[in-house]
Amino acid sequence: MGATTRDGLNIAEKSREIVKSKIKEVLGSNINDYSEAELGIIERVVHATADPEYAKLVKFKGDAIKYGVEAIKHGKPLIVDINMVGAGIRYENIKCFISDENTYKIAKEEEITRAVASMRIAKDLIDGGVVVVGNAPTALLEVIRMVKEEGVKPKLIIGVPVGFVKASESKELLRDTDIPSITTVGPKGGTPVAVAIANGIIALSNNEKA
Repeated sequence: MGATTRDGLNIAEKSREIVKSKIKEVLGSNINDYSEAELGIIERVVHATADPEYAKLVKFKGDAIKYGVEAIKHGKPLIVDINMVGAGIRYENIKCFISDENTYKIAKEEEITRAVASMRIAKDLIDGGVVVVGNAPTALLEVIRMVKEEGVKPKLIIGVPVGFVKASESKELLRDTDIPSITTVGPKGGTPVAVAIANGIIALSNNEKA
C-alpha cells in the first residue's frame, strides 16, 4: 500500500496480515459472501482506519467494482466532493469544483451548499464517470437527485460521507438506486475511507491487488 523500502514493505505486510485476521474475526463465515476483489477493498479501508468494524459496514451493490474498473480503464473522470479526497487518490483525471468561482456564485444565488453547487457544475462529467463522496452528504444527495430526476448515470458512486446529519440517510438512499455503488452503513466514513476505496478500484484497473 505505497511502501517501497524493505522496512516499509515488512511493516505493510505485517499490517496486512493483522488486517486480514481482524476481518475474519468480524465477518466469520460471512467472509465467503465476498469476492477476492471486495475483500481487498475492505482490507484497504480497515488498514486506513485501523477500525475492523468496517468489515461489516462496507457494502457493494450492482457489480460496483466491475463498473468502477471499466470506467478507470477508459480514463473516465473521477469527481470528488472535496480537494482532500482528490489529493489522496492516485489518478490523473480527478475533478473537484468545491472551490470553483461558479460554485460560490451558484451557492450564494440559490442558497444551497457549495457541495450541492459543485455537483451541479460537474453534471456532464458525472454522467458516465465515477463519483467519490467522503464528506458532504448534501453532495451525495444532489447526485442521487440528478440520477432520479435528470437521468444522469454515473458508472459508479463511492458514497461514504461521514457524520450524524444526513450521512446515514444519504447512503441508504444511494443503495436504493440502480446505480452501482460502494457505501458504508451508518455515520462512519470520511476521507480515508473514500480514498482507500478509490485507490483499490484504481489498483484493480491496473491489474494489481486491491
